[in-house]
Amino acid sequence: NQASALPRIDVGAALSPQSEAGQAQNILLVGIDDGSGLHEGDPVLRGRTATLNTDTVMILRIEPQSHKAALLSLPRDLYVDLAGGGKGRINTALALGGPQRLIETIKQDFDIPINHYAMVDFHGFESLVAAVDGVPVYFNHPSRDEATGLFQYDPGCVTLDPDQALAYARSRHFEIRKEGSTRWVEDPSSDIGRITRQQEFIKAALRKAVAKGVRNPFVLKDLIGVAQENITLDTEFSIQDLVDLGLQFKDFDPDALVTYAPVVRGTMVGDKSVLLLNEGDSQPILDVFRGVAPIPGGDEPEPPVEDPTTTTSPPGSSTTTAASRTTMAPTTTTTINEFIPRVPEGETCG
Repeated sequence: NQASALPRIDVGAALSPQSEAGQAQNILLVGIDDGSGLHEGDPVLRGRTATLNTDTVMILRIEPQSHKAALLSLPRDLYVDLAGGGKGRINTALALGGPQRLIETIKQDFDIPINHYAMVDFHGFESLVAAVDGVPVYFNHPSRDEATGLFQYDPGCVTLDPDQALAYARSRHFEIRKEGSTRWVEDPSSDIGRITRQQEFIKAALRKAVAKGVRNPFVLKDLIGVAQENITLDTEFSIQDLVDLGLQFKDFDPDALVTYAPVVRGTMVGDKSVLLLNEGDSQPILDVFRGVAPIPGGDEPEPPVEDPTTTTSPPGSSTTTAASRTTMAPTTTTTINEFIPRVPEGETCG
């Protein structure tokens, strides 16, 4: 059985047990900042250190009974109280105490239970992109990030190969060049803009997997074969869990995935630029993942949102279910939305 061969990691007693089968659960999805396995010359390897941090932290909430799913992205620069003592960016918890400390930090600071853990490194991410033959992204302007090696100079629909997909997903210094201009303009929202691009990328990847036939058991078997070498799951994530989730969500529409980011503000702690959680404004979002409020959709109301049209209100959700905010210098020439590649109305991509 291929699912039984998936790599495993023991996170001890950090996981919260599910109340009963078929109930809602939270899966912590972690992309680790590790370039092991990448080919020599990959731009990701430039200037790398041996420290293992979390590059991406997301919580996937699934409600089998309502067939709904939601995704919460936590900014890597979110400054928190670390479980076990001390303060720091949330992306350091893994390096300091492994998956257990990261899970416990999330439970302690956000009161969100974590039922399962899944982890992928950069090489694994590239392998998963290759398994679906690339992921389509519509670039509205020439775009680049010299730090990650993203270079897309021709606007339009582009199927990103594994290298460019990773460069895009990791981009924190995303730049565009608007028509008629020779000047490159950087996304001032940094990690907040990256979160929105990542969430849109995940939806595009899911759509591509569906188009490739992931709902077909034989195609799914091939993808599990890729996953067994590249995704690490907690030891409590049983084979039957995977089978049940696949059956329950086999007809799930990727565009129905509800995406969130917490409301934050930027500040300095010593010489570090960090983000602080706005607990009051973030509460409606966190309540969804605490199980206090249902995932919006159908007759369920959505949390209040702001229209992110300036640099002081960068978007936190591609489905307009939540907004994230940082305090930054305003600009009058480029809006935040222009840094989020989107398919123009009336066109398709993929």
